[in-house]
Amino acid sequence: MFAKADLLRPFRFRALLAMGTGVLAGILLSGPVRAAEDGVPIARKAVVRAALASHPLVSIAYDRSRAQTEKVGTEMSAYYPHITLSLDQLFLNSAFIGGVFPDYQPIAPELLNPTLTQDITSFGGRHDRVRAERFRLRSRREELAEARLTVSFHADVAYDQLAMFEHLYRAALKNEEDAALHFRMAQERLARGFGVVTDVTMARLLLEKTRLERVRQGNALRKAQADLVFAMGRETLVPYRTDGTPRISGPDWSLDEMTAYALAHRPLLQAALALDRERESRVDEVRTRNYPHLSLFAQGFLMWGVPPTISGAPAGSGLFLPAFQSGVALSVPIYVGGEILHETERARMEARRESEKTRLVRLRIIRNVRKLYDDFETQKETLALDQARYDHARENLRLVERRFAQGLVDGVTAVDAETEMLTSRERLIADRFRLSMIQDSLDREIGYRRDF
Repeated sequence: MFAKADLLRPFRFRALLAMGTGVLAGILLSGPVRAAEDGVPIARKAVVRAALASHPLVSIAYDRSRAQTEKVGTEMSAYYPHITLSLDQLFLNSAFIGGVFPDYQPIAPELLNPTLTQDITSFGGRHDRVRAERFRLRSRREELAEARLTVSFHADVAYDQLAMFEHLYRAALKNEEDAALHFRMAQERLARGFGVVTDVTMARLLLEKTRLERVRQGNALRKAQADLVFAMGRETLVPYRTDGTPRISGPDWSLDEMTAYALAHRPLLQAALALDRERESRVDEVRTRNYPHLSLFAQGFLMWGVPPTISGAPAGSGLFLPAFQSGVALSVPIYVGGEILHETERARMEARRESEKTRLVRLRIIRNVRKLYDDFETQKETLALDQARYDHARENLRLVERRFAQGLVDGVTAVDAETEMLTSRERLIADRFRLSMIQDSLDREIGYRRDF
């Protein structure tokens, strides 16, 4: 990375290093790195869209919302007339229409009974039931929005995580290449009489350490690919790789602006507020059970199979004359053992419980926004420090390698400088993507959805 070969004076040694570097790069690039670079490129936009289209969490929330829509329709059916038709097979052997059957012989007539009922008013009870279900539907829709927000958040994090491990894997490969060059320099320095065997041993250990780190980062990269596939809601494992496009950052808001936006737009809180309204409507609905209920009814009867000696119908007809009744029914609850009183109090306590749960959700959102905002600001300062450390370590390594090639410093100093540069490089890469992941968390906490 730092053109170490150019720092060595003998031309023969520079040629040897160049040849060694080419061989090492060929070996590395022919293996896992080539597989990583040849993965299927995918954009963040495509990942989020695939997750929203196929992830089970979104499907579950959508189905719950549709089911609640049908529940609203069920409650709305109370506004329309209900018509029923029943066909009864009767067995009679007792008094009938003021008389008795001859010799008390049983008969088995059939009865056709059409009935129409229409609620006129329950003095608010029906309206409160429908309103409660509509508030529950609003809550379900907000839960669907929260599920979409959560799924897109996990897709963003998985994408950033994959990009991070891609860069860390490339850094691990570069670290191994630098360690191999340092090992060759230690060998050449020993051959020229400038070094000791210990320098070569330490350089070999550094090389083995970087090789192990390359294996670890390769495994982490494959795990990140599996996490991305899971976040997209797919079953087939595809070795995706990021397309390298920069991430679109969220708005540059202050802490107060973020908190206000979260309280106004976070679907989780809006769903809880809708549940509060639903519980309040339930309390009103239970209270109206003490009120009268006015309804209209119409009922018809058509019976056949009754002997003419009882029905008075013409011989051979076997029919009982049809009859019907209609009217208006007013029912007033007088005393039901205190049931409505207890139900009202229970509904009121459940409403208070939902209200406190909503307050808890609000407090958690405010706390999380504050913590993530502080984490974001801290991570930005950390990233600036990481950049300074990396620049310092790179310059220090350049100077140490020059003196090491001239035999002016020992192998311990050179290995320390190499290790510090490798560590600072990995830390800088990881912290860059940690900052992006904190931004993902902050966007999710305030309920902000990016427009791709």
